[in-house]
Amino acid sequence: MMAFLYPWATKEYLLWNMTIGQIIMYNNRGLNLRYPEMKATESGLLVKSVKELKQMRDDYRKQIEIENKNIENTKKDLTAKYGDIG
Repeated sequence: MMAFLYPWATKEYLLWNMTIGQIIMYNNRGLNLRYPEMKATESGLLVKSVKELKQMRDDYRKQIEIENKNIENTKKDLTAKYGDIG
């Protein structure tokens, strides 16, 4: 990743000539330049309250549970019809 941001930042140069703090600093600065901070929009998750986010999470978990139950029921039906399918 660093080589994409800084052409001089080869693996060997980072290993032998820089500290971990310098590497993290250059990485963070390069990522901020390449991907500027996003602004909060009305449709984004950044403007949602904690309560709304928890509600969304719970709704998705319920959806996944329903889908998993449907898959299990389908497996049971196929097992009854064709035998053990794994």
